[in-house]
Order: sequence, then C-alpha cells, then structure tokens
Amino acid sequence: MGNTCYIVAIELSSSKITGVVGVETTEGMRILATASVPVDGFISKGIVRNVDKTSGAINDIINMLETDLHNATKENISIKKAYVSFAGLSVHSIKSKVCRDFGKYIKITQDVIDGMGGENLETFQTPDGYERLQVDPQEYRLDGNVDYNPIGAYTQTIECNYLNIVMKKQFYTQLCDSFAQAGIEIEDSFCAAHFDADILLSKDLRRNGCALVNIGAETTTISIYNNDRPKKLTVLPLGSNNITRDLTAELISFTQAEETKFIRGYKSTGADNNEISNETVDKVIYARMGEILKNVLYQIEESGENVHHVVFTGGGSKLKNIKLLLEEFMPSYSTDIKPEPQFNLISESGVNVFGVITTALYGLLKQGKDNCCEETLTAAQQVAQQNGELFFVDETVEKEKEEDDKTAEEEIRKAKEEEERIKKEEAARKEKELLEKQKQEKEKAVKKPKGGGWKIGSLFQEWLTNVTSDPEDENNKEEEKEENDQ
Repeated sequence: MGNTCYIVAIELSSSKITGVVGVETTEGMRILATASVPVDGFISKGIVRNVDKTSGAINDIINMLETDLHNATKENISIKKAYVSFAGLSVHSIKSKVCRDFGKYIKITQDVIDGMGGENLETFQTPDGYERLQVDPQEYRLDGNVDYNPIGAYTQTIECNYLNIVMKKQFYTQLCDSFAQAGIEIEDSFCAAHFDADILLSKDLRRNGCALVNIGAETTTISIYNNDRPKKLTVLPLGSNNITRDLTAELISFTQAEETKFIRGYKSTGADNNEISNETVDKVIYARMGEILKNVLYQIEESGENVHHVVFTGGGSKLKNIKLLLEEFMPSYSTDIKPEPQFNLISESGVNVFGVITTALYGLLKQGKDNCCEETLTAAQQVAQQNGELFFVDETVEKEKEEDDKTAEEEIRKAKEEEERIKKEEAARKEKELLEKQKQEKEKAVKKPKGGGWKIGSLFQEWLTNVTSDPEDENNKEEEKEENDQ
C-alpha cells in the first residue's frame, strides 16, 4: 500500500447511503471505488431512525468498496474510518459574538484570534438537547471597522461574530452509533451545505449576497452568504416527495408519480394522459412547490441579509419548467438552477461515478487529510509475522502472479507455434514452385531440340519409312506396277 493516502467519504441521505474511495493526484481526484445502497425508511429527512439497519447498510457499503479497492490495487486493503457529512432535519445555525477591549493599541496576532475562538467554544450556550458540530468565524470588527484578516493590524477593541452549526444531540448520537456498530470510526464530520456552497457558488455571488437552496426528497436546505461568509443555515421539513405523494392520491403508482413530476412537470404542453390530467398535475406542483418557495422567501427575509441572487440545486430542482414557478414566486430575485455540478474526477476503469458523486462526497474527499485504510495481512502473513520472519509470501498475490505467468507462457507458446506453421507453409510453397519450374523447362526442351533436331541416316530413314508404311498400300502399289508393264 506504501504511502498512498486513501480518503473514504460516506453520505447518508433519505434515499440512499453512498460511499466513495479516492486518492488526490496532481491531475485531480482519482476515484478507486464507489458503492450505493438504497434506504428503505430507516433514514428519514436525513435522520437515522433505525441504527441496526443503518449499520448493516454501512457494512454493505464498506464490503463493496473493499472489493473494488482490491480489484484496483491487487492489495488486501481494509477500511477502518471515514469522513462523514451531516445534514437533515434539526441542523441549523446560531450566531454568537466574542468581544475584547485591550485599553490600548496592540497588534493582533494569531494567538489573539485563537484565544477568542476558544472563548467562543467555552461561553457559547448550546441549546438543551443539541450538539454543536461546527463553528465558522464570520467577520471581525476592529474599533468598529470590518476586517476579515485582522492579523497584524493595531486596535484597542476587537469583536468576532461566529456561526455555530448545531444538530439535535439524539440524532447525532444515532448517526455515530450506526458507524460504531459497523466498526467504522468517524475521522471527521462536516456540514454538507457548506460543500454545496463551495462548489456551486462563485466567490462573487458569496461576496455580493446570495442564497443556495437544495431541494431534496424530504428536506430543503437554505444557506445564506454575504461578504463571502456564511450568514445563516436552516433545514425545512419539506421536499419534492410531497409532490409525489399528492400525485399518488390520484390512483397512480409512486414510480408513475415520479415520472410525471420530472417528465411532464409544471405547465406541460403535452396532451393529457389517461392516468392524470395536466390540470391536476399543475395544481399539485403549484401547491407543494409554492409551499417550499414561500418558506425560502421567509428565511431569506428573516436573515436580514442583502440577498440578490438565489441558486437552486438538488433533485427537486430538476422539476420540469421549475423556472416558471420561480418567476411567479420570486420575481424580485435573480435565480439560477444547478442540478448537476461538475467535478474534476479521474475514475478507475470499471468504476461508476456518473450520478454517484455528490457535492457532499466530493467536498469530503477534498477535505480529507488522513489515510482511512490499512493493509490487511493474510493468514500466512500473520503466521510469518508471529514467527518473526522478515519476508513472507502472500498466497493470494502469488497465486494471481502464477496464473498471470502461466497465461503469458501460453501466449508465447502459441505465438511460436504460429511462427513455425507459417515457416513450414512458406517452405512447402517454395518447393512446389521449384518443381513446377523444372517441369516446365523439361517440356520446353522436348518441343524445341537444340541444334534444329536429330540427323538420321538414309538407310535408317528408309527402314523407318518401310516400318511405318501401311501393308495394304504396298499391295496396291504392286498391282498398279504389273498393269503398267502389260
């Protein structure tokens, strides 16, 4: 395995659990393995509801990833820990502030900044029943003036605003217990919404004031940015599955309802079908999407931030003709839709990445720093190690090597046989050509004798004429002579 740093990222959503193994290279993130398992109700609205079933699904993910890793590296690699994203219902942000008055001008150092961060960790009052998972410094004020990089500046007073990301403690405990039961250590956890923003929002958008709205199956996450800093995070218990469930009330299947939602969408120009009319589809989508968009507007206005642009992502943003709804419910905002983010990925041959890698998984891979895997010793290696042997043979690797060698030898043998066959055929062809040439030369010599032909003596010629003449002709000649004499 050498010094390779394998980063393992796992995302739990309301529809599936997905795992990825990647290695950072100079060309981009190299994906070695991917795996996905559908969620059948044991995770809802991003919350683990059944630890046993979630743990079993995580084990399935790990086994599939390890198999792909072995195929890619030919090594026995075991996954021991993973980077995990957290999202879902109950995740939200709470602001806090730390102030210091030095009474004289001093130069701000890193120690001052670190000390203020530590003070925030100690003094912030986490709401009862909640766990603080992440803290994001927003901005500093030096003698009342905003400064985003205060180190080295002189001031008498300094204050810092922090954004604390919290989640219900019980929900976070259930998440951690699922991994612990599966035997996988959580190396670190990060807010999925921040990864969405890092990948989907430009620096100018974050600086000038914008909101990122991720419409999932069962929840909608709203992140608000200004001055290139996160200002608010909230999760609504509303998602695009609300549309699907209402459509199934019209006596169509869940699958048909999903297809209707995405293929026909809002204000469809196609003809009505027998299952459900366009008018009914429009009413359902208008009501449920209107409910989501009205809550998004409320959260933006309640934040007090100067927001000009709203970017929509997630599965719900793929709704056909969603732009018409945005124009109707959010006419004063510039809107954009980015359902399919682009990543700089290098995939291993045979590894599926299309539709698998999300912004959260990609963000975890990029954020990960520590190796999450270790090489597993075979039984033979373990025995050799116990006996103090410095060198030992991996039976599995040796067997694969032997098979590869045999295959190579067989290919060489066949190549030599083919070469010999071609040589024999060429020799036979040349011999045949030589015999044919000799035969032609003999026939030519018989037809055209050298020197114009044989010289035959007169007596021999006469004898030859007599021998070859017809006896009856001779009798006729004798009778003709006698008649002439008379």
